[in-house]
Amino acid sequence: MDIATEVIAENLGKSWHKLGRKLRLGGVKLESIANRHPTDLEETAVELLKEWRKSQGAGARTGQLIRALKDCQFNLTADKVEEALHSQGL
Repeated sequence: MDIATEVIAENLGKSWHKLGRKLRLGGVKLESIANRHPTDLEETAVELLKEWRKSQGAGARTGQLIRALKDCQFNLTADKVEEALHSQGL
């Protein structure tokens, strides 16, 4: 999961809200994340993924993140995650 977090954080940028909604994180949670990291988009994305993992518990899977990225039309980021995982033998 750490590889996926790193790749997503490096590539998501200003569109992190869209992914957060797709991952079913509530508006209040997204606003809280935005307030904690108002100028650092990479850290905002890391925080978003941490919150998603907490909400999913043991059921959090990288495949779910890849599917959500593709559903949001973030295909390049999804491909980069898959490539990074493949290069690590995961």
